Amino acid sequence: MFVTDMPARPSGRGTATAHGRTTDHPGSPVTGGAHLTVPAADADLRAAVDAAQAAFPGWASTAATKRRTVLLDAADLLEQRTEALAGILRQETAGSLAWAGFTIRLAAGQLRQGAAMATRPVAELLADIPYRAGATECEQAGVVVSFVPWNGSMVFCARAIALTLAVGNTVLIRPRADAPVISALILADVLAEAGLPAGVVNVVTGDHADAPAAVEALIADPRVRRVTLTGPIGAGRVVGRLPARRPGR
Repeated sequence: MFVTDMPARPSGRGTATAHGRTTDHPGSPVTGGAHLTVPAADADLRAAVDAAQAAFPGWASTAATKRRTVLLDAADLLEQRTEALAGILRQETAGSLAWAGFTIRLAAGQLRQGAAMATRPVAELLADIPYRAGATECEQAGVVVSFVPWNGSMVFCARAIALTLAVGNTVLIRPRADAPVISALILADVLAEAGLPAGVVNVVTGDHADAPAAVEALIADPRVRRVTLTGPIGAGRVVGRLPARRPGR
């Protein structure tokens, strides 16, 4: 099962997938023990895309002011919990509390930047022909898949989520399989508490061995309309080639 609206579980308890598989994410460099057990959900990718696709029409038609409010409220919640969340991030990364707090505040800023874009005018007036005028209007794309890296995962997750949600798309976050995942779960949790409807943000965790097939399966799904990636050049080349294999493209 994909993970959505799931609170952070630093105690190591995860949620089983539909097929019962879980995976232990990297051991805590602070304690030396397993930090988090999460669903090995790559076998349920289709269900995650189903949820994002089902949620898209409702979120796309949600008033821009409402989308802005959700992002602003989530940013406030994130900042209010900085001290507690910084401790969780430190257990996962061994970074300092100051560093963890900085990334949380930076992520909150990303959400607020996205909120500002939600109510920004999106039409453009064209006047190429004398005495005539035309206008262009932007439309939401649909389901967006974002692959986020191991470093600065809180900031990169927030950046992937903020603008995508602000303009009315739904998003599926796929954290790097052998890297920190708690940031994506924290952000999904605060967004849900801020009023984000179910299915608008989905976090899919997985086992490292399943990662190549998972990436290909997500990009091959015709309902996935956009893909974002922050990662190495080699991964970017692979992701860049995959859409060309989709039928009808």
